[in-house]
Amino acid sequence: MTEFQIRLAKISDVEPILAFCQYTWENQKDYMHLVLEKRINNPENKVFVVTLDDIPVAMQQVVILSKQEAWRSSLRVDRRYRRRGLSKLLYSHINKYLSQVNVPILRYCVYSDNEIMLKIISQRGDEKLDSYSLYQAATIASATNQLIQLDLNHFDDILSLIYNNILLDKKQSFYTKIITKCQTLTPELLKDCLVGGKVFGLRQNERLRGIAIQSYSELSEEEFYIGYLHGEPEILTVLLCELCKLAYSLGKSVVKGLFPLNDIFANALSQAAFQRINQAEIGIYRSSFKIDN
Repeated sequence: MTEFQIRLAKISDVEPILAFCQYTWENQKDYMHLVLEKRINNPENKVFVVTLDDIPVAMQQVVILSKQEAWRSSLRVDRRYRRRGLSKLLYSHINKYLSQVNVPILRYCVYSDNEIMLKIISQRGDEKLDSYSLYQAATIASATNQLIQLDLNHFDDILSLIYNNILLDKKQSFYTKIITKCQTLTPELLKDCLVGGKVFGLRQNERLRGIAIQSYSELSEEEFYIGYLHGEPEILTVLLCELCKLAYSLGKSVVKGLFPLNDIFANALSQAAFQRINQAEIGIYRSSFKIDN
């Protein structure tokens, strides 16, 4: 009897993968047709497939974000082969791969209404780190904008704001991208974002009071995606509104962001006319795997 095998996906796998991705969800379309080929061609992505007679019947992606962090996403299983342990095969294979390349931290996200995955997570003993939700708002036409584009000269001021003890308990834990990837905002990543011209700040009375980092979306170039938002609580609403103005000036049609579920962010988002896209929470988890010595 032919056994299941695991290997990296090839471009020739796109058609059979998309064939079973048509049935990922009952009530909505899968987005995989928009991103799969780009992911397979991107050397930073590792798209693993479970095959039967060399035909893909399941897939999952892992992205190495830094020397310390990786992100697992996009588990898909052909409906004919569900409940056959294929997700467990991929889980073990990815953990082994990360152990081999010496990346110790693996995170992923799961929606709170995904009962099957939540049961699997409970059995694995993976740690829940935080709860987020995706919000969006319309852009705002305006001839003025209070934001300034920050550069490496502002690096120390930004770090002082991020690590301000008064703000630490309510700050955003991760820098995010869409489709969802989360990673720690390290000084190195911050420098990369500054060099790329993606960091914007709000200064008042000669003091930096809030920052935002523009990220990107795999799905649409029409969106302005906020990858990181941080500032004094009383300034967050203004910061969000100014970002909507900035997005309009850049020709974007909508502003989106993944934000932690706490009162400070909820109040600021509501006052800035951001709406929650999905009522289910997005739980951010850390895998319990350990690197082999």
